[in-house]
Amino acid sequence: MKYYLVDAFVTERAFSGNPAAICLVDKPLPESVMQSLASEFNLSETAYLEPLREGQWGLRWFTPEVEVDLCGHATLAAAHALWESGVTNSDRIEFATRSGILTVMRQPPSLMMSFPRVATTPVDDTSSLRPIAPGLVNAATAGADMLLELSDQQAVESFLPDLAAIAALPCRGVMVTAAGQHCDFVSRFFAPGVGIDEDPVTGSAHCALADYWSSKLGKTALSARQLSQRGGAIDIELSDSGVTLQGRAVTVATGQVLL
Repeated sequence: MKYYLVDAFVTERAFSGNPAAICLVDKPLPESVMQSLASEFNLSETAYLEPLREGQWGLRWFTPEVEVDLCGHATLAAAHALWESGVTNSDRIEFATRSGILTVMRQPPSLMMSFPRVATTPVDDTSSLRPIAPGLVNAATAGADMLLELSDQQAVESFLPDLAAIAALPCRGVMVTAAGQHCDFVSRFFAPGVGIDEDPVTGSAHCALADYWSSKLGKTALSARQLSQRGGAIDIELSDSGVTLQGRAVTVATGQVLL
């Protein structure tokens, strides 16, 4: 089985953004094998691609510990791998996923993904969250995640996560965010409960971050940076029903899985 190691949402270079392993499935795989292989790769996401019909692929995402419903960077990486390998020449790819049909368009040098918008809802009582995020400004639920707004970009950069406390929260993960100095907003994302202490760049989280910051800033075109050690960049267009995430990807390795 062929695989590609792709850095998605890169800044200006390879070895930035978020790495994903993209496997082109050539025979049906048991879920146990897909999960074990994801643990072997030990990246935040390993994705499995299976051809369905012309222009459409089945796509599943696994962390080292669980299968997830939505993953942005591995979707971008999957589309990049299909185009760069020459498997498809169409400028539009559809992925059938647990979150419905997701579309990726090729617009060199970037790729554009159409994702569902995730509404954010303010949390009125933040007393249980303040020990996790001292200096908390606002908090909101964000689909399966929790959004915590901090005072400024420096607070996001210097944030020290209490991973045990975050894992104990009733959510998939926690995003900390603030207005950016050279972009509209910045963020970091932590999901220790599903095997990801800190995710380098989280496309799915930006479906909620876009909703939150669009309301605060009164604009629908947003630029974002995720301030992990690797760093990543995402440009966003927001509509009533959806979010378009735009970014770049780079293949850094290819190989064969011997199963």
